[in-house]
Amino acid sequence: MKKSLYIYVFLFIGTALFASCGNNSEDPDDSPLVINIPEDDDECCSYDDELAMRRLFADYQEVDDLSGIIFEKYTIRVYARYATLRVGYTELLFAVEKTATNQHVKDIQISDFVPVMTMGAMGMKHSAPTANSFSKIDGLPVYKIWFAPLMASDENSFWELSLNYSVKGSVGKTENLRFNVVAQPSGNTWIKSFKLIDRTYYLTLVNAENFQTGINTIQAYISRTGENKVLPYYDASEEFVIEHTPTMPDMGNHSSPGNEPLIRQESGIYEGRLNLSMTGLWNIHLVVKDKNGNIVAGGENDNSGYSNLYWTISI
Repeated sequence: MKKSLYIYVFLFIGTALFASCGNNSEDPDDSPLVINIPEDDDECCSYDDELAMRRLFADYQEVDDLSGIIFEKYTIRVYARYATLRVGYTELLFAVEKTATNQHVKDIQISDFVPVMTMGAMGMKHSAPTANSFSKIDGLPVYKIWFAPLMASDENSFWELSLNYSVKGSVGKTENLRFNVVAQPSGNTWIKSFKLIDRTYYLTLVNAENFQTGINTIQAYISRTGENKVLPYYDASEEFVIEHTPTMPDMGNHSSPGNEPLIRQESGIYEGRLNLSMTGLWNIHLVVKDKNGNIVAGGENDNSGYSNLYWTISI
């Protein structure tokens, strides 16, 4: 007979307890988290890793349209900040459970993430800005990737996802898994594009919902389309500098001091400093320059007197 051990860990997360392994609680009180892991099931995570994964997923929601793929005796779970995906920068987390016990499996791989939008009755297709590859989180069997849906779904347009996965050496593939994307609230715009020679480049603002009043670290990716528009738009190989000026259109387009340009980091992300002096609606006006200082995008101003290329955020 299998022996079962129990770990009782009090997790104070302020809202209803979220547990990806089948232990969802109806009681929002500080109830103990109970993990039941058979000692002799060596294909699944250790106690410490299982607890770490539960803590991680407590900050995310299971994605309604993507999660629950069944593969042999396993279930693939997908998590994001919101259960329904939104236009703009989106992180997805992938993990695999043993279906019978809801335990997380150690030996997994997720790869070849390809999102595709089919637009309208004409059936035109395109992909989206996407991370170059998956990454693992803190050595756990959790695969993370970001992508940025360019537009919301509607009755004539839809998004689909294809990806490959491996569980204990057994491989599978999901193709044309349809999912819904909704618009950002309050008119926020976190993706902008510009043309350079024969390619389109996308400026994807990262985690804009985390901005607060005062000095913020601002991050973005610059992605470039390839010859095949239905393949993911990976990081542009060229190096740019993104100069930015925040203004408040509802407050006379006043700006703020202490802003620093976004510079490409070793990881490929662009990073700078952004000063948001008060709450409200902000336009982040952008001027993109190449490594020689030549303006390649955002060189023309709108009626605000600042670049006509801008992100819009609310804090």
